[in-house]
Amino acid sequence: MKTKINISKWAFLALGIAFLSSCSEDAMDKINENKDNAKDVTSKFIISDIETSTAFSVVGSDLSFYASIYMEHEVGTYNQMWDAETRNTQPTSASTYDNSWKTLYQNLKNAKTVIAKCSTGGVEAGNQITKGVAEVLAAYNLAVLTDLFGDVPWSQACDLAILQPTVDKQKDVYAAVFAYLNAAITDLAGKDAAFSGSLGGQDLIFGGNAKAWMKFAYGLKARYTMHLLYRSTDKTTDLNNIITWADNSFTSADEDAKYSVYQGQGTAAASPFAQFFTDRDYFSVSQSFVDKLKARKDPRTNVLFMNYNETAQYPKGAYFVNDSTNIYAAPNGTAKEAMDSYDVSVYSSAFLIPTNLLSYHELQFLKAEAYARLNKNVEAWGALQNAVNSCIATKTSTLVNDLSGETVAGYTLVGMKGISDTQIQTYLTSNIKPLFDANPLQEIMVQKYIGFYGGEGEALESYNDYRRLQAFGQQSFIPLSNPKNSSKFPLRYGYGTSDVTANPNVEALYGNGQYVYSEKVWWAGGSR
Repeated sequence: MKTKINISKWAFLALGIAFLSSCSEDAMDKINENKDNAKDVTSKFIISDIETSTAFSVVGSDLSFYASIYMEHEVGTYNQMWDAETRNTQPTSASTYDNSWKTLYQNLKNAKTVIAKCSTGGVEAGNQITKGVAEVLAAYNLAVLTDLFGDVPWSQACDLAILQPTVDKQKDVYAAVFAYLNAAITDLAGKDAAFSGSLGGQDLIFGGNAKAWMKFAYGLKARYTMHLLYRSTDKTTDLNNIITWADNSFTSADEDAKYSVYQGQGTAAASPFAQFFTDRDYFSVSQSFVDKLKARKDPRTNVLFMNYNETAQYPKGAYFVNDSTNIYAAPNGTAKEAMDSYDVSVYSSAFLIPTNLLSYHELQFLKAEAYARLNKNVEAWGALQNAVNSCIATKTSTLVNDLSGETVAGYTLVGMKGISDTQIQTYLTSNIKPLFDANPLQEIMVQKYIGFYGGEGEALESYNDYRRLQAFGQQSFIPLSNPKNSSKFPLRYGYGTSDVTANPNVEALYGNGQYVYSEKVWWAGGSR
């Protein structure tokens, strides 16, 4: 009996200690809890994060920076951008695009979280518009991912239970892109009826306007159908669909899908290209791009470039916007590695310039290309005029407004000027029309290439266009001058380190990274 009493006593003591220990751990957990680190977030706030990340870190930043070098909008003249320019490790290194690779998957995970929350059985079921917005953003990020990297983990990705997801074929990934867009068009016709309410100001692109998001979705269907044109089994139907979907999308530049909440120089929210120049100064004016402008006597030649000088009026120096006779451009592929040697883009000082996710002028360029491929040249010329008119007027007026009185690293910007409607019309009728008449499709693609120059992130679509043209054997439409291109034009981006080192399915495809020079993505005629 004594033994039983002792056992009970010790058991009670052990239980008491465990209880006290448990209470102590619970108390410490509460003390150590970060109240600002929420375990669950309402969908509208997640949407804000996806939009910001998509604009700043996906469209406006590294991915576009490298595309601008490969497409010779810029010349890389220092550090990793010079390495990319000279094809010295950057295009083949798994670390080059790793930050963007991880960001894309984080955006996709967040978008899937919102979709689940707003679907039947979710905590915000009934918020159809919010769900539709998340579906558009999922389609957008997924398309960027597969456009640049080809076959990628997707069907098993964004699931913490699967640490080494399988790799899906690009054809199947694109099927998911269109499924998201079609679902979004349906959902955006509904309403936000859950307790959390509508997106409102948390939507940093359209302010919760469901019709605008629906137009965005239709416009993306036009863009991505054109991406897949080489693989189309019914090109006539697809080209007509592109025209129809573009017509269902934006009707003017006022409706553009753009992220325009940047706060300017010296803030934590400056436009990515200008901030990159301020921090790094790794880009210079591209000689081959200037040559294309001069060959057409393009009025943008006098607007887009600037150099640094000291004068009597500005003894400490200023950035002066060049005219066409005074541009010191860097030679493509053979520039010296040096900061502050060549002239630079005026976008280097455009700290408020928005990031374009999809623009009216892009849709008009898509229509022009579709009409030209259908041999409807009258309609193609009309769409091309709309595209060039809107592109020059919108982008240059935005530049003039943003750069008035602007300073670059403490120095004044001098001589920024706009382009008049009369100049645009003269350029269209006297310079572009004869080239269009000689080869409609070629001039459409050249004008789109020129129009996508800048800090808005449109270089990504130039890169996609060029690879599409390669598939059709039409890459000569946009001549590039880097001598490295004969054997080392990057046909795709290399997988990110985070999966190359952790996922054997990706590691097997990556190899030593040299495949970026030999393996086209599927929609451009490759196998993966």
